[in-house]
Amino acid sequence: MRERGHILVVDDEAAIRLFLAEELTQEGYDVCTAASGEEALTRLQNSRVDVILLDLIMEGIDGLQVMAEVERQPLPPVVIMLTAHASLDSAIAAMRRGGHDYLIKPCRTEELLSSVEKGLAKRREALRRQALARLIEESARRLRDASLPARTELPAQPRFLEARGLLLDRERGTVTRQGQPLSLTPSEFRLLRCLMEQADRPVSFSQLAGELHNCALGEREARHALSTHLWRLRRKVGNGPDGRPYIVNVRGWGYKFVNGSGK
Repeated sequence: MRERGHILVVDDEAAIRLFLAEELTQEGYDVCTAASGEEALTRLQNSRVDVILLDLIMEGIDGLQVMAEVERQPLPPVVIMLTAHASLDSAIAAMRRGGHDYLIKPCRTEELLSSVEKGLAKRREALRRQALARLIEESARRLRDASLPARTELPAQPRFLEARGLLLDRERGTVTRQGQPLSLTPSEFRLLRCLMEQADRPVSFSQLAGELHNCALGEREARHALSTHLWRLRRKVGNGPDGRPYIVNVRGWGYKFVNGSGK
């Protein structure tokens, strides 16, 4: 079953509004009316409208001004102008600006219904094209997404890093040694986390500097940037229960976190 069209009748003459509304309602259309251009614009903001029967000559905001506002809508309703013989030239000029048709008042019922049905057919075709354009756009988007390489999910990192009584909590950003909290700065925490993640493997000065400053530094710059942070970190962390230090220098390379079997 075809959906009923939504018609807005705009005319400052009550008798014409009543006649048009009755004729169109009897044909099954959903009809609302407006007695002025101002009221018409309010209706357009608050109601769905497919076709407007629009009187051109009205006090205040006239039909041409209403048309100008209608044309700004993304998918404007179809406009059928209502005009008297004296303003026929104005109606024809308005059609050149995008109007669909014009009816000379008073109009015959057959002319009214024929013009409205043609206007609705034009409106349905515009809506169909809009829906098709959206479908094409959505299909193109899905094809683009499908052509992109699948994202590789990185394995979840464990929350805790533990070695020789030293416990690092990634989520809380805390470190304890033998159950006692260590007071580390954010920079010291990041350095310790980087070293513990690669326990028993030397980590270069450049890699540690990148972890700390999030940028690439030369070897000499990296040594200089790390010296104070690593000195304080090694002093705070100290030695494990076995007497061996947690962090040792690897001469000419960087530093290493010593795990269970590290030398």
